[in-house]
Amino acid sequence: MATLKLKLRNESDNSNIYVYYSISQKIRLWRKTGFVINFKDWNADKEQSRLRDNESKKLNIRLAELKIHLERCFNNAVSDGTEFTGDWLQNNIDAFNNKSPVVDLDVLTNYIQKYIDDAPFKQNQKKELGLSAGRVQNLKLFKNTVIKYEAEKTKCKSILIKEINLQFVEKYKMWMFEKGYSTNYVGKNIANIRTICLDASKNDIETSTQIRNFKGVSETREAEDIITLNEQEQNEIKKAKITREALLNARKWLLLGCLIGQRAGDLLNITEANIKELGTAKIIELKQQKTGKLVAIPLLPEALEVLKDGFPYKISLSRFNEYIKDVCQLAGIDKPTRARIKEKEGTPHKKDIFPKWQVISSHVCRRSFATNFYGRIPTPLLMSITAHGTERMFLSYIGKTTYENALQMLDYFSRLSSDTKPNNSTEID
Repeated sequence: MATLKLKLRNESDNSNIYVYYSISQKIRLWRKTGFVINFKDWNADKEQSRLRDNESKKLNIRLAELKIHLERCFNNAVSDGTEFTGDWLQNNIDAFNNKSPVVDLDVLTNYIQKYIDDAPFKQNQKKELGLSAGRVQNLKLFKNTVIKYEAEKTKCKSILIKEINLQFVEKYKMWMFEKGYSTNYVGKNIANIRTICLDASKNDIETSTQIRNFKGVSETREAEDIITLNEQEQNEIKKAKITREALLNARKWLLLGCLIGQRAGDLLNITEANIKELGTAKIIELKQQKTGKLVAIPLLPEALEVLKDGFPYKISLSRFNEYIKDVCQLAGIDKPTRARIKEKEGTPHKKDIFPKWQVISSHVCRRSFATNFYGRIPTPLLMSITAHGTERMFLSYIGKTTYENALQMLDYFSRLSSDTKPNNSTEID
């Protein structure tokens, strides 16, 4: 015969009152009622509060009503042939408390996974179907970070989407900063929270009314935090004695990247088929993954020199990042450099001074191109190659200020004025 009891499972000032439902020898279920009590005030024999104040009387009435409700649910379940599980018990307790039952997609990590699974059918920034591989990877890292937060801050209790409000975002943000995550990574996580919550709202998942007020954070890097390879360093890399084939190949990609200014994902997908003839010159033509823009980049003599004995073979981004550190180390690129590094994606940064080769990554290609050619090529032309949306973004990317840009323009107009100034000398016959 089934037995229903109300019990405490620990002794504390705020002990949870549990339902213990013994259905059979094999089926014994425990679930929280949603009510708490000081264990000293609990009468285990009567399964109610010992106190006789108004609040305690209300609690005892609710507990008695809950038992009646669950016994009725049990009888209905027997008639319907329903399977008795923990979820069955929890759903009926929630119904008694006028609480909507939690479904899989109410859980934040579950919904993130759904969003990842639906990535091929989501609209991307180019208004096309399918999220990029980079975007999917970012979402996977985001999910892992949420799991770490749950492990440390909620004792592994799953975060429900409806619980995500401004207060939660602030707590999550402060935890990330305490763990040493970069400002930009924190900002990406907040943006992801907003994206997930908005998508959940469209699918009738209960969400906070504060979603649209979630604000991200970003940082403007100081010039010394921006890692580039100047022309002298690139020459040292060219001259370095390297015998290992994988490193020779990585060196080609690195030097080519510094001369064509593309993101690593686009750079490492270039093949000889992307090289086109334009009159007497050669260009690289490609469609950028992130922007969807078709760009044509002139191959400078230095780039043609890199490619004179063959095009580099395909390499993965992770290997490229690994090998170019080795290349730069062999080339003696070891100037003490202040930077933030992380051992792997999605882990906190460590800011310190390192030998420069140790902080080199694929980002150095595009940033070196933009920095080295700034002031030599008109900024709009540079931006058309690097695919920066605004001049402000471009200047921030290379660590320049608007004042430095103004000085560059003054210098340009000064030289232009000198070149076009009329000759005031008078010829004498």
